Amino acid sequence: MGAGEISYINGCLLRYSDLIPFSDGKNLPGTEEIAHLISGIYQCSFDSTQNEIILIDTKIPDTKGAVQSIHDSPGKPGWTLIFTVNTERPVRFGSVSSILNWFDDARAGIHEIFDLIVPEEIVQALK
Repeated sequence: MGAGEISYINGCLLRYSDLIPFSDGKNLPGTEEIAHLISGIYQCSFDSTQNEIILIDTKIPDTKGAVQSIHDSPGKPGWTLIFTVNTERPVRFGSVSSILNWFDDARAGIHEIFDLIVPEEIVQALK
């Protein structure tokens, strides 16, 4: 609510990084497999140079996103998922509540993608 003059806010970004511990032998989806899993719902492309799935559009107007899947990075054993959602270009928000709604929608979209790609056995083990 402390956004002040909303006319100065011209874009939003939300990023979640999830480090999921797992034991050896788990069959985890790689980035290309994740792209296949979500391509039926989201228009996306795979950027092999960044090992990243680019969400060309999301369910939020004028918003794009990305997903990265990293297995056992140095100092971070496990599976790291990085989700990013951001406005595509400068956006003028009409009110503070419209900004808060954007973040609520972005969070919900990230959770929807998480649920599509993380195997149920891992979700259950995290509970």
